[in-house]
Amino acid sequence: MIVINLILLCLVAFMGYLLYINYKRANKAEEYCEVYVRFVSALYFKFTETREKMKEIDRLGAFQADDEVGTTFQALDETIDTLYEFITKYVNNQTEEDEKA
Repeated sequence: MIVINLILLCLVAFMGYLLYINYKRANKAEEYCEVYVRFVSALYFKFTETREKMKEIDRLGAFQADDEVGTTFQALDETIDTLYEFITKYVNNQTEEDEKA
């Protein structure tokens, strides 16, 4: 009887240790996710500022012509749109879920 209790105690201690290790890993992963979300948000705002400045500079529509500059202008514009969709789909949803919890 004592042997069985000792074995169970060792198993409980081992499971507790594993639980503690996983808890530490989960906290670290959560910190990385928060940093990632802040980075993507900051990147989006920088892209948005760049887009607004590009539109201000291109008030006559000269950059949107069918040359290399126009192609680059359109590629940047599409990249910003894609990043905006990503942020609204994933980052904002995560923020709303965090606020509910």
